[in-house]
Amino acid sequence: MSMHKIEVDNILKPCIRGEKGFITPSRETFFGETLLDDGSNGSPKATIGNNTKDATSISVGAMKSQHLVQELYESRVASAQRFVAMCIMFHSLGSSVQNFFSVISFGLLGYRTDRSHSIMRIASTASPISAAEIRERAKIIFYTKKVRSSLDLISSQWLDYKKRTKSRRITSIHED
Repeated sequence: MSMHKIEVDNILKPCIRGEKGFITPSRETFFGETLLDDGSNGSPKATIGNNTKDATSISVGAMKSQHLVQELYESRVASAQRFVAMCIMFHSLGSSVQNFFSVISFGLLGYRTDRSHSIMRIASTASPISAAEIRERAKIIFYTKKVRSSLDLISSQWLDYKKRTKSRRITSIHED
């Protein structure tokens, strides 16, 4: 039975955690060094280089692991670094604009960046309904209140009218 070198390494690989549970540092000079293969077991290889003199054969497994690590690095570390750099750059730009207007107008046109509406507001809780739906509900409530107050006014005027006509009839009966 023959096994690929990667499978054998995975089976025989010692635990990467030390006695206290911490991960021990790797002794590889570069990531995936143990995946490189001398070609004796017939594993697939890829040739890198333009001419035969400089060409290097590398294990496909090593290339795949390098690609995975680069994708993980890009999607987590590098994108976070770019985001922090962009935030710092825009904060610096905003500070210089804020200071510019204060200096050029002798303090008359100055403003505080933290008090302007250029700051990003983040809701701390998710809204179960959209703002458009809230706006529609507010309109419905407004018009419902208007209709109710109109109905109250009409009914109170109607009751007053009935009371006045009744009292007029009673007084007209007594006068006759």
